[in-house]
Amino acid sequence: MATLLNAEGLASALALEFGTAVEAALGPPVTVSTAAPSAGPGWGTPITATGALTGALIAHLDGGGVSAIARQMMGLEEEPDDPVVADMLRSLWSQAAAAVTRRDGFEGVTLTPGTPVAGDADSEPESGAGAWVVRSSDAIVTRLSVTGVVVAGAAAAAPAPGAGTARGLATPGSGASPGNLAALLDIDLPLVVRFARTELSLRELTALGPGSMVDMGRSPDDPVQLLVGTQVIAEGEVVVVAGNYGVRITSLVSQAERLKAMEL
Repeated sequence: MATLLNAEGLASALALEFGTAVEAALGPPVTVSTAAPSAGPGWGTPITATGALTGALIAHLDGGGVSAIARQMMGLEEEPDDPVVADMLRSLWSQAAAAVTRRDGFEGVTLTPGTPVAGDADSEPESGAGAWVVRSSDAIVTRLSVTGVVVAGAAAAAPAPGAGTARGLATPGSGASPGNLAALLDIDLPLVVRFARTELSLRELTALGPGSMVDMGRSPDDPVQLLVGTQVIAEGEVVVVAGNYGVRITSLVSQAERLKAMEL
């Protein structure tokens, strides 16, 4: 297991879990295979490692593939706005990072994705960990490159010059998250799926009985809403997964608005 505690092992695990997160969002199978490094316009996401691994990585995805994923996830025909893409990538990388820390060999590793930033990847990075192509059976393809340095050990390590940055990309903020943030993130919150809502007079309400029909005034194709408390955080379409009902997210509020729901 110790052989996984290096930049190459971490990057490979992140790439595989990113593919799993994309597959969960899109539905069709997604494969991840080694490829030439991603370069040129795209999106870079800083990922900081602490604990059993210490250091910083930049995960760069080519812009065309990211746009295709966003359009399919959200049912868009036009190019998505940058804030929409950034929120989508932050969510996908957060899922991937959390999944990696649950893998055998990565016990004691904490991974914190930063804010995704649009920019060019370095065509000749000073440090690198790997490159892959993420391919959906729906023909969506995006290239993924991971650059940076991580070292084994809980002590802070100074990144090599240029490590953890990509040309045109902002570096992650230096401020550390509060120590109790990890505990807060483990709090269970009730997630409610709202199919529709309507209003009834008191007379209509008291007249309800077995077999009564209530017109919800919505089309079967209308999206359902996901709520935490009274806060709507997303909309989606109802799907069936392994015989159970689920919801495929089609639109999502910003990260800040989702965090507001925790205050309710």
